[in-house]
Amino acid sequence: MSASARPATLPHTATPQTAARQLHCACCGRPFVRPSTRGPAPLYCSEDCQKQMRVRTRVWSRRDDAPFGLRRAS
Repeated sequence: MSASARPATLPHTATPQTAARQLHCACCGRPFVRPSTRGPAPLYCSEDCQKQMRVRTRVWSRRDDAPFGLRRAS
């Protein structure tokens, strides 16, 4: 299914003020609103996504076929 044929799950109702605060989770891709304009922008929509990405990073870094320089020292 192409991206243009896929039905939108959320209507686009962002105003210019809220569009700057809406982010997409680096783990699941869900849109979420930035809770504060102070500090760095969050990458994940929830603690669960944050934990999931820590696990994925740890597992990926232990793979035997990881590119040179990306494996963690044990």
